[in-house]
Amino acid sequence: MKILAVDDDPFILELLPAMFEQADLNDLHTAPSGPAALEMIDAAKVPFDCLLLDVDMPEMDGIELCGRIRTLPGYENKPILMLTAKTDSISIEKAFAAGANDYIAKPFNLKDIYNRIRVAERLLVSSKTIKRIDASDLSEVDTLTPPDIKLADKLYLANVGRLILSFSLGNYITQLERSELDKYQVFCVSIDDAERLFDQISRHDYVHILTSLAETLSDLITCPHLLMSYEGNGAFLCITRDPNLPEWNRMETGLQAKMDALGLAQGDANGKSISLSVGTPIPPNANRTQRVKKTFERALSRAESRYATKCAAA
Repeated sequence: MKILAVDDDPFILELLPAMFEQADLNDLHTAPSGPAALEMIDAAKVPFDCLLLDVDMPEMDGIELCGRIRTLPGYENKPILMLTAKTDSISIEKAFAAGANDYIAKPFNLKDIYNRIRVAERLLVSSKTIKRIDASDLSEVDTLTPPDIKLADKLYLANVGRLILSFSLGNYITQLERSELDKYQVFCVSIDDAERLFDQISRHDYVHILTSLAETLSDLITCPHLLMSYEGNGAFLCITRDPNLPEWNRMETGLQAKMDALGLAQGDANGKSISLSVGTPIPPNANRTQRVKKTFERALSRAESRYATKCAAA
């Protein structure tokens, strides 16, 4: 794995090669700044497989550098890990929103490096199957959307604010400190009867609806802490530290009103508007090894239960 580490601290740049060598990671390159890193990336005959970026750097910080790298051809899905202070939660969230996939908290040790790089290796393999759709390129031309999209695909809707890969959201949740979990809320927003909708409309229209919902979510929950991912089957998972998050029923009503205002209708004769269900928020699971699986499952089931309740009352 060819790795580029970017940090303005000379001590870190001297320390990393020795630590990486102990972890049998010998193809490490270093840069002292964001501009220097961009020059190295541009000059590289063989692209880098993974990038480590310090968050706090002068001239160009790691978050800006991450965003710049994500615009470069061939680097849309490459693993990007941030090096940051453990208490700097806002910067971590901004980095994920800019395209980072994981982070290593300072001060770090060999075990930290080894574990997170191995996670990055798994992402590098899985990234080849990611179906990435650039939301800014969507138009009325149906051929712009890949025809092989399936309902269960965990699509990556690029250039939608605060939306990240499902893999990255899992990394973020896994590394939350147990003592801080009660400050976080995880919830699911799901399109009701998504399978029926998916079967009735074109793939382009379906992706347009997903993009509109993600953008509406980002607009409605206007806080710097929101992160979300698309989990397939019409469902978005969201996590936030916002203490002023609206009650789930008011959030559902607000989202529904905003989606109705967009005039998006299902492709049947009745032209029904698209309905949504918001599950009641939950804290992340305390067990770190099972946290992602159990948290995701519980949040998704809350939205499913909400939809079932609405159907029973209809």
